[in-house]
Amino acid sequence: MSSSPDGNPPPFRDRLKETIHTYFKFGYTTFGGPAAHIAILYDDIVIRRQWISNEQFTELFAICQALPGPASTELAYSLSLVRSGFLCAIVAFLLWSLPGAIVMTVAGVLIGKIKSDIPLWATRLEQGLASAAIGLVALAAYKMSTTLATDKLTRILALVAGSVSALYSAPWLLPVMMIAGGLVSYIFDTFLQPLYIKTTERRESKSDNNEQIAGNAEAHSDQLSTVVQDMDLEQGHPDAALELANVDEPKAKNSSDSTSLRNRNRIDSTVVDMDADLNPVTSEKFEARRLLFTYSKKLGLAFFAVFLVLLIAAILVRVLVPTSTEAEYGQLVATFYFVGSIIFGGGPVIIPLLKTYTVDSGWMTDQQFLVGLALIQSLPGPNFNFACFLGAVAMVNANQSGVAGAVLCYLAIFFPGLILKNAIIPFWQFVRKHAAVKRIFRGVNACALGLVFSAMWLLWIQTNAMGGNSGYHAVIASIAFVFSGYLNIPAPLVILLGGALGAIEYAVSV
Repeated sequence: MSSSPDGNPPPFRDRLKETIHTYFKFGYTTFGGPAAHIAILYDDIVIRRQWISNEQFTELFAICQALPGPASTELAYSLSLVRSGFLCAIVAFLLWSLPGAIVMTVAGVLIGKIKSDIPLWATRLEQGLASAAIGLVALAAYKMSTTLATDKLTRILALVAGSVSALYSAPWLLPVMMIAGGLVSYIFDTFLQPLYIKTTERRESKSDNNEQIAGNAEAHSDQLSTVVQDMDLEQGHPDAALELANVDEPKAKNSSDSTSLRNRNRIDSTVVDMDADLNPVTSEKFEARRLLFTYSKKLGLAFFAVFLVLLIAAILVRVLVPTSTEAEYGQLVATFYFVGSIIFGGGPVIIPLLKTYTVDSGWMTDQQFLVGLALIQSLPGPNFNFACFLGAVAMVNANQSGVAGAVLCYLAIFFPGLILKNAIIPFWQFVRKHAAVKRIFRGVNACALGLVFSAMWLLWIQTNAMGGNSGYHAVIASIAFVFSGYLNIPAPLVILLGGALGAIEYAVSV
């Protein structure tokens, strides 16, 4: 969908239709957790639909990693926001998260008190889905690396960020790495690289001067030799003419070769420029295809003020209202809003904190918590949908409405990250064009790329921790990589294929 001739965005009806057509399938096919979500969004939004450039996608992803809340959900919301505006972004968020949220709500209301382990067939199905997601994450990391890690500095930053995030999982680590990567690239591009270039130019200039002096001496010697040969010719030496021809022939050949080499380099340069123009994902001309949705920085500050006021209110409720073993709506909303405001790194990081606030407070048993945790791992959509299950179980145990508890927890845990994203977007659009900010984002994007690579490894560890045949899971991941990357099969279908292969593993082992 393109913009109108006067540069204005398409009508709201067309934008809404595009949003529904794009996001409807995500609510039912985004298995595999946050890492797989990033790969699916990259394949559909950047590669296939080309809503934004590769650099813009990575910048938004890096910002989501540096903000509290569910990173993949914030990214999905942001992509629709900068494409079509607030209302379409809200619709995209609902399509992205509601299917899984409804299942978790029903589970919390109806089977929250069932004390049973997840069956083996469900485990194998989940492993197949996750293995296919690993292949998609690997493909996304490879494609992103072709434009985000093109020199030694960005490759080193990606390696360091990926290695650190694979070894350590502290919540504060992701934003710190993003900031550190941005500072390193800024210092390198602003100070170290210009200094190196100046030093190199001085060395080359000194070398050129020495070569020029040697060349002048050689030219002077040639002139003397020519004068002598001319004198020999005048005195009737026939061999002198032949020697002169033999000397001039290599000079003419060298001149011709030099001219040919310059022409060939000029042609190669033209071909490279043409290739860059034909790639809409990375070319600078891409941004002229359709303007992104923008709004004022004052509105962004207003969004941040709302976030801050609600956070202060949630903290006051948690401090001033005594905690009871039976959950209450006010305490429930305050707890989940507080958790959504302070958690960095998305779903996996939030699990221990939620367990502390719900199980240790007496709102549910440890077994109930584990049943919901096993279920959320098997469903599509964001892991933050776990809040719907916890809210429903907590309120059912308190003889209150489980549906109301699920809805309140759903809104409370997602709202902080999304409204913070609303606050950041106008400032990102304003500063990303500045040269200094581009230097910073070069390092930030490289670190974000490293996180994608490490997510592939972490997802592999998590998948095979549940048993099964790890070699078979590697085959599923390889099939997903080839089918999506080389056979152009859509990522959601590849995920479903992985689930089918996981079911085959269970059928064969029975």
